[in-house]
Amino acid sequence: MDGRNITLLYASETGTTEDYAEELGRTLERLHFKVRIVEMDLFEPKLLLSTPLAIFMCPTTGQGDVPENMQKFWRFLLRKKLSSTLLSHMSFSTFGLGDSTYPKFNWAVKKLHKRLLQLGAQEFYIRGEGDVQHEEGIDGTLIPWVSGLTSRLLELFPLPDGISPIPDHQLLPPKFRVSIDTSNPIYPDESYSENLTLPRGSNSFKLTVSKNDRLTPNTHFQDTRLLSFTSSTPLSHSPGDALSILATNPPEVVSEALEILNFNISPDQPLIITPSSTFITPLTLRTLLTHHLDITAIPRRSFFTFCAAFTDDETHKERLIDFTNPLYAEELFDYTTRPRRSILEVLQEFGSVKVPLEYLVEMIPKIKGRLFSIASAADQYSSPLLLPSLPSISGKKQEEEKGAEKEKVYHLDLLIAIVKYRTVIKRIRRGMCTRYISSLTPGCTLNATITKGGLGTSSQKKIQHSTPVILIGPGTGVAPMRAMVWERMIGVENHLSKDSDNNGELRPAKTLLFFGCRGKDLDNYFGDEWSELSKKFGDEVFEVKTAFSRDQERKRYVQHVIKDEKQEVWKLVGEMGGFVYVCGSSGRMPQAVREALIEVFVEVGGKEREDAEAYLLGMEGEGRYRQETW
Repeated sequence: MDGRNITLLYASETGTTEDYAEELGRTLERLHFKVRIVEMDLFEPKLLLSTPLAIFMCPTTGQGDVPENMQKFWRFLLRKKLSSTLLSHMSFSTFGLGDSTYPKFNWAVKKLHKRLLQLGAQEFYIRGEGDVQHEEGIDGTLIPWVSGLTSRLLELFPLPDGISPIPDHQLLPPKFRVSIDTSNPIYPDESYSENLTLPRGSNSFKLTVSKNDRLTPNTHFQDTRLLSFTSSTPLSHSPGDALSILATNPPEVVSEALEILNFNISPDQPLIITPSSTFITPLTLRTLLTHHLDITAIPRRSFFTFCAAFTDDETHKERLIDFTNPLYAEELFDYTTRPRRSILEVLQEFGSVKVPLEYLVEMIPKIKGRLFSIASAADQYSSPLLLPSLPSISGKKQEEEKGAEKEKVYHLDLLIAIVKYRTVIKRIRRGMCTRYISSLTPGCTLNATITKGGLGTSSQKKIQHSTPVILIGPGTGVAPMRAMVWERMIGVENHLSKDSDNNGELRPAKTLLFFGCRGKDLDNYFGDEWSELSKKFGDEVFEVKTAFSRDQERKRYVQHVIKDEKQEVWKLVGEMGGFVYVCGSSGRMPQAVREALIEVFVEVGGKEREDAEAYLLGMEGEGRYRQETW
């Protein structure tokens, strides 16, 4: 049907928004729209001039920033020479994905929406703002927004007489074609699938695992690892930046998937998929399930649409169709998200579902790179600042010196909590990526990329050593703080060596770390390092204040310690203009920390409550208060 064209532009940091865009695209196709889905930075901006109807979807990263793969597109929209009527021909709507624990909640989509209006575009439907903190996640906002969006589109573009929307349970044509590669024989065994790595583009680099140590006692429920990597590729990163790791499904999970899916072809038969994408070579059903498809993911609503079409069991079909109905969103949440039920488990329970091979790639989400904050400074293992009593550090330095004549080696650390827990239905769940990470042994290699983090330490002007810094990082939130501590202390060491003849006139300002965990002897990450650094530089340069929540009868968290240290906190922040960085869980902690700081500003800074809140907002605007939570 003529005139029913819609462009759906998305930006996605981890692939989540891309999944939502694909799902929305299928919904629009059911209204007989011809949908073009494009990543924003791959969309030629001049094509906006011939785009009458568009939907934009993007998450917010960092401190209200646009995602990396939206920056080129965003810079174009910000050009001052653009006319205020440039997009007067366009009708649009927007949807953002955000986290309401951040002060600049959904800031990126708000900025985008406002700029489109400034360029003359007309809003045909209200902006949607998804919140991961909603009890139903992003779906809690997205589902009603999509319902309203589609109703509005049908008002603006009514279907001709005799044409109805395609029902949700009716299958759309496949987007991929899968065929057997008859030019290559079946592999005789599984050895071909071992030690394969997926190409990740020009920005990727090879890492070799040098250490994968458990930091917590074996008796502790939480298995936390310190992973160390080496690379011959020069690694450039700043505190707060993250390493993106692309995991693989373990052989036992792949074998289970092959049994459940029960395709009538050998799992080691070479395949051809068109249109082609960045599939691994050699491509077989086994490597597809190992490297590309997240078969242990929690299924989304669209997955049940596919399943309903692939069963002849009327009882199963009826229940699967119910899960596709937005009216039963709570039932879907209780069946999937609450118990963390996986795609494989759903296919097991609905054994009558027979998935055609050509729909497999479309109905199961791609494995996405997981981001982990880098827990070491770029120069940490090549600087003159050595702590001999810490073998994990001095040992690496000696190792590097031995191999210096051969090839320079770059180091990088991660601090990772392995995800493993029992659900409400009494089943053990393991995080796909951390399961993969826990299996890595020294000598294993992987391809990775570095993503700029939300702390902004790489983009903002470098903080002078005469400026104090307060770091708040409970649990594994201390990972980027460790990177910042080492960067600061290396700078202090260099600074003091240059100032050795000036009687300390340029004495560096303090770095104060607030760290919280369950117990001093359980998960006191890097405790020995903190002691060594404090001993070397003195508490006036580096000091750690700890909150061990379970080491006394009454639980004690970082916000309590902040209030205990209110005089020094105000001195460093209010009197000396210091910076505050917060990292860790996105649950209650960020808000509790904000409240503690506001109380400090009131009690010690002498401000009224309203002025204290405004002062904290002012710090955010100046870049002096930054938060990175997950």
